[in-house]
Amino acid sequence: MKTRSLGESFRCAVQGVRAVLATERNMRIHFAAAATVLAASAALRVSGPELACLVIAIALVLICELVNTALEAVCNLACSTWEIRVKTVKDIAAGTVLVSAAAAAAVGCAVLGPRLLAVARSLLGPL
Repeated sequence: MKTRSLGESFRCAVQGVRAVLATERNMRIHFAAAATVLAASAALRVSGPELACLVIAIALVLICELVNTALEAVCNLACSTWEIRVKTVKDIAAGTVLVSAAAAAAVGCAVLGPRLLAVARSLLGPL
């Protein structure tokens, strides 16, 4: 295999992310959620360590979705017919996305929840 330049490696990686964004609805949902969380973080002025926790949680979900999509593609190449073992592999990979998304939601609630509640109280009065 030919050695790629660093720039070519980055271009290939970006193409991979773009391919998943173009074909996978859930990845687009994760990207939209990530953008919303980061915008809310800026608006609510979260601290550096809190932002780091949010970014790590977001990255974990996106990584899991990328790996899930790659694994599903490999399974589809390896087995063109329905096979219970392939289904199990795909379900497990999807489960990693579910677990990471639940953990990210918990981090988001822990970091942003109190601030959002304070904003709601200032706008609506005591809740």
